[in-house]
Amino acid sequence: MNTVTSEVVSENYIERHLLDTETYRKFAKHNPARWLLAVAQEWATIGLAIWACNYFDRWWLYPFAIFLIGTRQHALGIMAHEATHFTVASSRFWNDLLGNLFAAYPLTYAIQGYRTNHLRHHRWLETPKDPERTALDLYRDEWTYPMRRLKLFLILLSDALLVKQVRAFDLVRYVWEVPSGALPHILAVLTLHGTVAFVAWQTGYFWSYVLLWLVPLFSVAIMCFRIRTASEHSAIGRPEDRYTRELPDTLATTRTTVGGPIGKFLFAPHNMAYHIEHHLYPSVPVFRLKKLHHTLSQNPDYAARARVAHGYPALFRELTATE
Repeated sequence: MNTVTSEVVSENYIERHLLDTETYRKFAKHNPARWLLAVAQEWATIGLAIWACNYFDRWWLYPFAIFLIGTRQHALGIMAHEATHFTVASSRFWNDLLGNLFAAYPLTYAIQGYRTNHLRHHRWLETPKDPERTALDLYRDEWTYPMRRLKLFLILLSDALLVKQVRAFDLVRYVWEVPSGALPHILAVLTLHGTVAFVAWQTGYFWSYVLLWLVPLFSVAIMCFRIRTASEHSAIGRPEDRYTRELPDTLATTRTTVGGPIGKFLFAPHNMAYHIEHHLYPSVPVFRLKKLHHTLSQNPDYAARARVAHGYPALFRELTATE
């Protein structure tokens, strides 16, 4: 047996022994109003940034707006992620409709496509069947942690400056594998963005759509995604052991980051950095993950094995802990 799997702990065993059924049900209760409020806050922030650029018409506002909007697009991606796990609404129809209209479609993908491989990621976490290994297989040099600080800085800078962004399209199939067929969703995304672009062109704001939506979406939002993704499962154990486990073991392969308000706002909004908790109980909405973390921390088994980074400086030290 592979030595990496010698201490594998059954995910079902972990779930049963860390949280009783009654407590779990309380944590997993749907709260669509809370989700809609979070989405509305993100769209309001984006709208305010776009309005400021057009109203004051100062060139130096655009870099700040692009950065801010990109972080909020990343936050909307987390709201789409919620719909992937059916945590937005108890009705699957409304769960997917809300997730697509207010989060996924504006970000150019569909909940149904993202769900396919993302649930496989949860089921086969860090095993050879984990679809997230695609990024490491295609671009090992960029996704192998820990790495040198300068190297990580240059990679993040290249994301923010739209350098080599064509690589993102190599990973597009991860979010577009729709079992029932992708065509209706492709048409929906094209219709949405085509309508917005046409209206923007007719009203004289076409370049606002390009500069203040498309540019941050494919630059800053991707940079934020890279940081968050790296924080979740990278630089835990030996790099050569990634995706070699025979069975998933969340506590051995996942990190929770307890950061300050600025770090959370920029890189892991809506409690997504409580990632051990999310993988153990993916049906719990992100709004309750922080409370779930405090509850689980009282359990000796969790406290002994959980990998927790206390703050983003500590996280980046782990991601760049090379000799």
